[in-house]
Amino acid sequence: MSFVNGNMQLVGQSPAICRLREQISKVAAMDAVVLVQGESGTGKELVARAIHMQSPRHQKAFVAINCGAIPESLTESILFGYEGGAFSGAHSAGQTGLLEKANGGTLFLDEAGEMPPSLQAKMLRTLQNYKIRRVGGSQVCQLDVRIVAASNRNLRDAVKSGRFREDLFYRLDVIPLIVPPLRERQGDIRLLVEFFLESYSAARGIRYEISSGLLKKFEAYAWPGNVRELKNFVEYGICFSEDGRLTKKLLEPRFALVGASECSGARVVRRRKPAFDATHLETLLRRYGRSTEGKKAVARQMGISLATLYRHLRRDQEDGAR
Repeated sequence: MSFVNGNMQLVGQSPAICRLREQISKVAAMDAVVLVQGESGTGKELVARAIHMQSPRHQKAFVAINCGAIPESLTESILFGYEGGAFSGAHSAGQTGLLEKANGGTLFLDEAGEMPPSLQAKMLRTLQNYKIRRVGGSQVCQLDVRIVAASNRNLRDAVKSGRFREDLFYRLDVIPLIVPPLRERQGDIRLLVEFFLESYSAARGIRYEISSGLLKKFEAYAWPGNVRELKNFVEYGICFSEDGRLTKKLLEPRFALVGASECSGARVVRRRKPAFDATHLETLLRRYGRSTEGKKAVARQMGISLATLYRHLRRDQEDGAR
């Protein structure tokens, strides 16, 4: 993923990425709330920024909030701001909150599944009327902001377990977008590596290239850390390369750290069996329906057989009955 001419572009030509690019273009033109779902390292914030950059709000602020990193004691002052003298230690001039800073632009709720209960309640109230008031203040501020949330958790499961408010979930789950894990689009690995190498080559004035053997090894690895992990491996190779060439031998110590070392140069890393994405399945079932034709469409989208899909559905029913 990269910035190109001020817009965000997702690197790749796999069907999943082409579909996601198309969805972003359609979603960007609207002001509906978007819930971006995907594993860590897949690029959820980049998708959120792409939506913002292609939207009519692109000249306004994009404000990101890590929902799991705000101390509960500071939640209100950080999000809503405060007036001077509102509490002990407050700046005399007061402070603008993150919600107010995002006014006119896009508010990105990163790691929405990590919101503590108190923040969930405050965010729900804000999304109900888009009005806020600074701590210690009396004036109400009307917000004009686009909400994009992201989570690497299955929020529907979090609702069932009582860890996430159902009413807030339905406020966020208006337009769900799924960012596929790298293991489901391994045909894009070459393009991603080329993009990273070109970026480093331009920045450092050194031409970098990758050996065919290392590229094959990259394509055989499961990448549990997704695109972020792939970028880390490329950066490791660039750091230790003396001639600008990234090879299997150069990266062996890095692979050894994740338990994918080779005793000889002949063996390739075993491809891990992809984890089944229950969130993606549920989203596709809502989109295509549970009729026979709908399930066939879901199976095609997920790249699995219809029999495999039915097996997962039966397993979910059995788990729910326990």
